[in-house]
Amino acid sequence: MIIFHILISSMFMLIAITLTTRSITGWRKNKQYTEFDKYLAIGFLVMLYLTLINGLIMYFYIDPALKASLDMHAAVKRASLRFWVVEHFYFMTFALILAQIGGIFIRKATSDRSRFAYTSFYYGIATFITIVSLTFYVLYR
Repeated sequence: MIIFHILISSMFMLIAITLTTRSITGWRKNKQYTEFDKYLAIGFLVMLYLTLINGLIMYFYIDPALKASLDMHAAVKRASLRFWVVEHFYFMTFALILAQIGGIFIRKATSDRSRFAYTSFYYGIATFITIVSLTFYVLYR
């Protein structure tokens, strides 16, 4: 399950970085919002949802002996456990909610420039939150 989670997260990061750079470029250079941009945005959300579902499955269905050792009070005191039990989940959930709100604004936008602007803002911040979460993972290891 963890390997699947890492693969989905890696694909998400590739899509996220591609989408963010394309949207910033499209917004600044007033380019046309193409079908490829639309599919990148859909892929962005799909990958976020897949990682959420996979993460929830891993969180609730891990080995019961291991889960018993993940006492919430002990997890809050140890940074590496706190990251997995608390911080990573909230970071990713906030990024997903922000991206979903952004998706609504993007679909309702009337001009290509505003679509790129919404994509840059909402998906860019969601990408930034994901990168911050990954940075915490590296620091806590």
